[in-house]
Amino acid sequence: MFENRKIDWDLNEQSQPKGTYHCSQCSTPLFSSDQKFDSKTGFPSFWAHLGQNVQQHLLETYGRERIQLLCHQCGLHLGHLFPDPRTPSQVRYCINAESILLQK
Repeated sequence: MFENRKIDWDLNEQSQPKGTYHCSQCSTPLFSSDQKFDSKTGFPSFWAHLGQNVQQHLLETYGRERIQLLCHQCGLHLGHLFPDPRTPSQVRYCINAESILLQK
């Protein structure tokens, strides 16, 4: 099960390549590298998204509720949104690495 491990924000800032993460299908800008962090989950994680480019959709599958994240432009499944008290926004965008591409 996911455990809320402490985030080393200084280390995160030093190790992240700078740029904007775009949808791998339609190239819509979705996330800034400034809002990316290592959540210790193995998935790219962000604490915010850009503009209105990420759509949220409530899923009620597998006996639980969760929020699915979709590209607002093309509808590509990006990942899921979870509460995370460690971040400035109190949420974590847990993203499928194949759904985003970094543009520097």
